This record gives sequence, structure tokens and C-alpha cells, in this order.
Amino acid sequence: MKNVLVIMILIAFQGQSQSYTVIHTIGKIYDTQSGTYLSKGSKVSENATLKFETDGAKAAVLSSSRGRFVIKQNGTSSSQSDAAYVLTSVISPVRGRLSTRAGSINNTLDFQKHFNEGSIALLGRSYRVTVSSTGFPMTESRFFYVQYEYEGETINKKLSSDEDNLVINLNNFFSIDGNAIDPSAISDARLHYYDASKGSSKFITDMDITYVSDEILRSMLDQFEEDKETAVLEIINSMYGKCSEDQLKEAISQL
Repeated sequence: MKNVLVIMILIAFQGQSQSYTVIHTIGKIYDTQSGTYLSKGSKVSENATLKFETDGAKAAVLSSSRGRFVIKQNGTSSSQSDAAYVLTSVISPVRGRLSTRAGSINNTLDFQKHFNEGSIALLGRSYRVTVSSTGFPMTESRFFYVQYEYEGETINKKLSSDEDNLVINLNNFFSIDGNAIDPSAISDARLHYYDASKGSSKFITDMDITYVSDEILRSMLDQFEEDKETAVLEIINSMYGKCSEDQLKEAISQL
């Protein structure tokens, strides 16, 4: 009788489907099982079938027994908004801590590897990268600038420097004529180097960048009681792009 009871308990346990709690979302993902869109705090069953209704839609979810995961379309998934995917085909563990490139940027190839081999997450007040003063001296007459498209208009943003550090001031970068703009609305960001003595501008690299606002950062931090920085770093690296521990710590200190 005891053995029968144990078997019945095991069967009942196995019959319970795993569920995940949504921590953070980007874009619109529709859960056909519940008839709702994934949103912070909602539950999604491992048996769910999902539709990605916006390009690049993603969701970070948490399982109390399995840990943190990200729901997103993989490289072979169709981009059709009416295509539905079982959860198991679009869910994967979050990425851990990513290694960052050591040393300074010395040449154009280094810039391309840094800014155009996977998204870079921008957060906090500024983004800094060390650049060789031999390869790219930064003065009043020789400097970097970024060109991007916003609402059909080409915007040029001169970047500042601090000794050998190239600095992207995010408040200035995401504003036009002193008015803040939606960072997600910019496209085709390209880095250039200008030399006034030659009167010429040199294209350096395309920039694959995303932005994590203070509001989003606070919201993610509020989801965790312990080990907050590690959890948030994993989510940013999985959903937005490469982010270092130092970069995250500095952004948190400015909240």
C-alpha cells in the first residue's frame, strides 16, 4: 500500500507542468495558452505556445527550481508575427558573465570587434573605452563622432575624451537640441574619426548598441532579494548586449 501511494505521488508530481515567472520583457510576446501578452509578474507554462509579435521581442523569466532563462527567437525561427512556437524551442538559460576585451583599442579592426561583434549595452551616465593615443589621438581638432538616423534625419554627435578614454555621454548622445529622444528609435549608428588638419572624416565601424534606462535597471534590481548584481548582469547580457561588471556597478551607483 505504501509503494502504491509513493507511485501515485510521483505520477501526480510529474503531471504538474513547470511554470516560469516573467521578470522583464522587450516587445510583445503573446501566450496563446493564457490569451495574454507576457508581462512582468505574469506566469508562463512550459506547455505554452508563443507568438513573437514584434521584431527582437524577448522575455526574461525565473523558475524557482531551475533558475533564470530568456525567451527569444533563435536564428532559425521565422520572423512571421503569426508563427507560433512551443516554449521549449525558444527558451534558454541566461548568459553568464561575459569576458571583456583587455587593453586599449589600437586600430580600426579593434573598433570593429568591440562595437560590431554583438550588441553593446549602454547604461548609466556614460560609456567609456580606452583608445590608443598613437593610433587615434583625441584633441580639439581630431576627434570621434557618431552618425545615426532618427525619424528620417541624420544626426551627428561629437564624442568627448578623458585622457585616453573615448567617452559617450549618454544624456547628450540621446538628445537633439537639448531635448531627450527615444533611444530605441535611432538606427544605423556609425562611428567616424575626424582630422581637421586633413579636412577629412574616416568611417571606422558600424555600432550595434542598445540602451538600458535607469527605470529599466531599477525594475530589474527590484526583482531579486539576493545576488542582485549577478542576476541583473546576466539578464542584460542576454537581452540587451555586452555589459561588464564595472559598467553595471557604476550605473547602479548613480541611481
